[in-house]
Amino acid sequence: MKPFKFKLQTSLDLRKRQEDMQKLELAALTKEFQNKLAVLVEMRQQLKQLQDELRYHQGQVIDLSQFKIWQEFVPVMNKKIMVQESLVEESRQAMEQFREVLLETVKARKILEKLMVRYYEEYKREVLREEQKQIDEMATNAYLRNHDLAGGL
Repeated sequence: MKPFKFKLQTSLDLRKRQEDMQKLELAALTKEFQNKLAVLVEMRQQLKQLQDELRYHQGQVIDLSQFKIWQEFVPVMNKKIMVQESLVEESRQAMEQFREVLLETVKARKILEKLMVRYYEEYKREVLREEQKQIDEMATNAYLRNHDLAGGL
C-alpha cells in the first residue's frame, strides 16, 4: 500500500509558517505597546515629581522665574501625557486586533491538523484491513494446500 500522504499538507505548512510570522509580528506589537506604556509611566512620574516639588515649595520663598517655569510646564506635561495615553491605547488596540487575527490562523491550523489525524486514522484502518485480507488469503491458501495434500494421499 502507498505511504500516507495528506492532500492538504501544503495548506497546513502554509498555515504554520503564517502562524509563526504572525507570532513574531505580535511580539513586535507587544514590545511596542510596552515601550509606549513605559514612556507614559515615566511621564506621569515626572509630572508627579514636579507637582510634589511645587507643593514642597508652596510656603517658601522661591525664585519667581523658576516658579513660572514649573507652572507652565505642568499643562505642557499634561498635554504630552494625554497624547502618550492616546498612543498607548492605539498600540493596545492594534495588538488586540492582531491577536484576534493570530487566533483565527491558529484555529485554521488546528482544523487542518485534526483533519490530517482523521485521514491518517482512516489510512491506518485501511492498511489493517488490507493486511488482514492478505493474512486471511494466506491462511486459506495454506489450508487448501494442506487439505489437497492430505486428500491426495
